Amino acid sequence: MNEMTRPNFADLGYPGTIEFAIDAANAAGTKGEIDEAVRWFDLCRTLLTTSTPAVKLKLRVDSNMQTICDETKRCHEEFRKRSAADADTRMVIIGDSLAMPRPEEMENFPACLDQTYPGLVQNRLQSAGDDRKVSVWAHCQRYFSTTDAVELLEANPEVLTGAHVLLHLGLNDAAIRMFMENQRLAIALLPPAISDKVLAFSRQYRKEIISSFPGFCYVPVTQYRANLHRIASIAQDAGAASLTFTTVIVVPWKFWPATPGVCHNFTTYNLAMMDVALQVGANVLDVDRLMWQNNVVRTLNKDGMHLSPVGHELLADAWIKQVVA
Repeated sequence: MNEMTRPNFADLGYPGTIEFAIDAANAAGTKGEIDEAVRWFDLCRTLLTTSTPAVKLKLRVDSNMQTICDETKRCHEEFRKRSAADADTRMVIIGDSLAMPRPEEMENFPACLDQTYPGLVQNRLQSAGDDRKVSVWAHCQRYFSTTDAVELLEANPEVLTGAHVLLHLGLNDAAIRMFMENQRLAIALLPPAISDKVLAFSRQYRKEIISSFPGFCYVPVTQYRANLHRIASIAQDAGAASLTFTTVIVVPWKFWPATPGVCHNFTTYNLAMMDVALQVGANVLDVDRLMWQNNVVRTLNKDGMHLSPVGHELLADAWIKQVVA
């Protein structure tokens, strides 16, 4: 990007600045100047949140978050209704979308919860035939990260008291992104002709973008470590019965060519998690190995990330065996 080609963005305005940047990215890509192309793209995705009208973007972000939180609350309340008020076995599950029904399955709510591992944990323990009184406190939310979990538990540490705690997070922390969440939502506010250009470029040059910006994640690994330490501290201070961290499932190899370094990146986060678990005395449930040992064709959905019904059953049974049975 040189002085001769740099525009006066103030004159271009919104959405002209974004269109200029993505057009420049496409032009450079067409000429084979890939380094220049991805740098223009990086500017484009920065402009998505810096040039989009702030009020308009905030309304979009707030609306999206409200929808996500409403779904989480709906699931949480259903598990609470099914729980014993005077429970002697308390289970706390903090997870992301891997702990939830897929969006299309929510049409069969609340029965769809029975096929998730939080629902299976609750049902298995309640039907164990040993007069056990069980409660499941579940906060499972799409796009949830360990940073979000710290905020949640700092506000509600008492839910951990006397409970077996499962922290099934990490995918949203570690996954290499094309766009941050606010950037993704900002794309939807663009005129279709411009948003189509942005998305088409990100698909066509995905490998090159990731190779140039391998750390473009929701939560850098250093922050991920700090978050796990903080969560462990909250759990200890609250008197949790146990704390279990889980590994991130490495996606099947067929997805690797489109996301260079995905195996290395997920492994880096998994090793960081295991290191923190050793330091703080937390259990480790190796969900990655559990799924791969039982054939990911059976244990994962076709997207290679979310659990199949078999995967949910394996996770539920493994955690129960680890901390209760």
